[in-house]
Amino acid sequence: MENFARPKVVLSKCINLEATRYDGGIIKDEFAKKLGEFVEYIPVCPEVQIGLPIPRDPIIIVKNEPDKLIQPKTKIDLTQKMHEFSRGFLKSLNEVDGFLLKSKSPSCGVKDTNYYKDYEGKEPVGKTSGMFARNVMEMFKNYPIEDEKRLIDRGIRELFLTKIFAFADMRTLKDNLTKSNLIEFHARYKLMLMTYNQTNLRVLGKIISNLKENEIDAYQNYSQIFKSSFNKKPSVGAHINTLLHAFGYFKDKLSPKEKAHFLDVIEDFSKGNIDLYTPIELILGFAIRFNEDYILKQKYFNPYPKELRRL
Repeated sequence: MENFARPKVVLSKCINLEATRYDGGIIKDEFAKKLGEFVEYIPVCPEVQIGLPIPRDPIIIVKNEPDKLIQPKTKIDLTQKMHEFSRGFLKSLNEVDGFLLKSKSPSCGVKDTNYYKDYEGKEPVGKTSGMFARNVMEMFKNYPIEDEKRLIDRGIRELFLTKIFAFADMRTLKDNLTKSNLIEFHARYKLMLMTYNQTNLRVLGKIISNLKENEIDAYQNYSQIFKSSFNKKPSVGAHINTLLHAFGYFKDKLSPKEKAHFLDVIEDFSKGNIDLYTPIELILGFAIRFNEDYILKQKYFNPYPKELRRL
């Protein structure tokens, strides 16, 4: 069983941890609970941290130039307090690999927080991001930042999981950084990078081929580009390209019927009749059979713990 680096994930405290919601409630989320077995959570409740009680009168985001964070009942403007806390907290994070925040929250909502036209808070004019979440997105560009509702979508969830475990792997590499370890890291992620961002794969390949003795400078450059490689979900075509590339390692060793079966599976995947893990398991079976260590080590085929696939 593969050992995965343990991601560090900032979690809204009201998700499973403490009853810090404005109404004194707590959000029970099964995905966040299961994920907690494999990650280290860094809990935060921005609204409590800026001095608001539990329970408390609701706060809202008001459309303005710039937008305001307001408590309609008291008319108190909490904008500056929230920005100051957010920036201070985020700067204090020495190590982090992602963020799992509370949906719809005026502090933590990622994309679905109500946006109001005035301080009364009676007439939403659209959706926006919470004030804390805005600071996260500004200070942690390219990092996985999601809320518990968006992670119901399987594609979004798989991308989030892929990123937090890849980022954790990248982060822990620094603890034992050598030229050979950086080369080995790149080798393990080649097929994943081929799938997500071929341009960055070529750029990162050049960094690896030109490594000097000062690995720390190369690591910083490599890490920044690596983290920018996963900003969107790969297309089905991108996955098929990678699967066929891996299949090339075995096609001369397989019988005609085995080859035909694999290509039939790829066709079914392209039509949406089966999920990605069916052709992946076939490729891994070939790699075990023919002792193809390069394929077996590829993170593309095993990006995060299998227990998290079943959610």
